[in-house]
Amino acid sequence: MSGAPDLAAAAAALCKQRNFEFCGDLGKGAFKSAYLAKTGNDAFALKLAVVSGSPERLIRETAALQGCSHPSIARVLEAFPYQYEALTMWVVMEEFLDGGTLEQHLKSGPLSPEMVRAIGLSLAEVLEHLHERRLVHRDIKPANILFRGGVPVLTDFGIVRMLDQPSLTHAFLAMGPGTPAYAAPEQLTNEKALIDWRTDQFGLAIVLSECLTGHHPYLETGRSIHEAILALSAKQEIPHSSRDELVRLGFSSLVQALKPWPIARYRKPAHLINALKQT
Repeated sequence: MSGAPDLAAAAAALCKQRNFEFCGDLGKGAFKSAYLAKTGNDAFALKLAVVSGSPERLIRETAALQGCSHPSIARVLEAFPYQYEALTMWVVMEEFLDGGTLEQHLKSGPLSPEMVRAIGLSLAEVLEHLHERRLVHRDIKPANILFRGGVPVLTDFGIVRMLDQPSLTHAFLAMGPGTPAYAAPEQLTNEKALIDWRTDQFGLAIVLSECLTGHHPYLETGRSIHEAILALSAKQEIPHSSRDELVRLGFSSLVQALKPWPIARYRKPAHLINALKQT
């Protein structure tokens, strides 16, 4: 019998308490669960996370989102602590994005270069917005990119790094927070001093490469995804086959964005945006 907390029951109880309509499950992540709820005709995402230990990361995530105002960043409606039976939870009410995730869209195969360029430019502008606020998302991946109509929207700031505040990641850890297949080398080796907007630049470049080619840019014939991640963490360059494919598709910009050392990537978000516009 599982000892996992029943977050659906907690969400339903919260909805009843606040006169919301509970409409069911939206999805589960590593640290939180999301549910669909309504008030009148307005739908929203209700995200619940169990607080065990310090709630600092959850509070930072909310503060980061509330400090942003960009059409390609999910809008936070409200955030608050909530007690359900013996559980202390952090609740975030966020806009409901009904266009599905990029991960779901990619199940039908690679996207057209025109669509990838449009997605890339929107999200590169998000990186510029975050850079101005000294924020690093650190988990840019297809599952965290949703759509509002045709507009890509970056969500899940659960491991956001606020560069003006002390790091919450222990220096002795071998790997920093992030999803390994979409992490920059400096995340995989927990080189905290190297983390800045260029870390997100690398993650975005992996996503866009995957959208174009249907595979991770460090994958090549005979190499598993585990071996690809090891090559990436060792700061190897992307395979020639991936580089040539990206250039052929008109995205030489991604070759530079995927440089293993941050200093070799685009120095400013505006440089990345301008490069993505070039074919």
